[in-house]
Amino acid sequence: MGAQCCNNQTYSDDVESYDDTELNRLDARQINIKYNYKKKQKEMNSSQTTKTQERTKQLAVTLKSGGVYLGDWVGNKREGYGVLKWPDGSEYEGEWKNNKAHGQGKFIYPDGDYYEGQWENDKQNGRGIFQSMNGGKFEGQWKDDLQQGYGIESWEDGSRYEGYFYEGIKQGQGTYIWNDGSTYVGFWINNKRHGQGSQIWKNGKEYQGEWFEDFMCGQGSIKWPTGCSYIGLFNKDAPNGYGIFKWSNGKSYEGSFKQSKPNGKGKVVLDNGKTRFGEWHEGQLIKWFDNSQDEQKENFDVLNLEDL
Repeated sequence: MGAQCCNNQTYSDDVESYDDTELNRLDARQINIKYNYKKKQKEMNSSQTTKTQERTKQLAVTLKSGGVYLGDWVGNKREGYGVLKWPDGSEYEGEWKNNKAHGQGKFIYPDGDYYEGQWENDKQNGRGIFQSMNGGKFEGQWKDDLQQGYGIESWEDGSRYEGYFYEGIKQGQGTYIWNDGSTYVGFWINNKRHGQGSQIWKNGKEYQGEWFEDFMCGQGSIKWPTGCSYIGLFNKDAPNGYGIFKWSNGKSYEGSFKQSKPNGKGKVVLDNGKTRFGEWHEGQLIKWFDNSQDEQKENFDVLNLEDL
């Protein structure tokens, strides 16, 4: 019971090149659950009892687990408000019912991490905050010791996720913001971008379309800050299949792509408005299907969208 944020570990000639490799993959950051509190609970039977069923307050009582409890009792059960401290330094302070944490309370782990919020039957249920000593934080809804519903995760480097969780993982609509300002908005499944979503990188590159297990995959479009654009099919972050690439000056290539490169037959529209048909292999222009083999060949001799 409780949680711990893991360490940071958390996608042509006239086109400016850049490297955004570090953003292609989303950090596998998530909240991990601690259960040591529940194990302690199994050993928390009191070493003494009271005879009355009215709520009473006693001096500190040492339990079989070695923990020391100071607070309210009803009969031989902790009920009301109390503080329980274990020999390893962990501590719960808050409300109790029938010997279980129930209501509002705070649990502090031996390493200083803590959860503060609502409890039900010894488990985090309702709204609560988990704070890690390494700077990680989760604030939102919990169900049976796991994040469930809307919540906000943040890390010491300034990255953050705002959205929905299911059984402790990012699932549903959510927004991830990197510490450099890059942003993803869309759907998640099993802690990965999956379904419809859009991402904007720090240099202004923007993708809108389908994702599959954290990759741009399916139908989508990319716009570069230089004014170039691509719309078509993607596979594992690369244009793959049928697509249309347009330069900012109006030139365009329409045809088949293989891993970001024109591959097969395609059609181009030149900057003078003339349409030509040709054949490419892995980005290299093989031939035009007419007699003017050299006209504007230099503009289409090699085309690789990975260079954009």
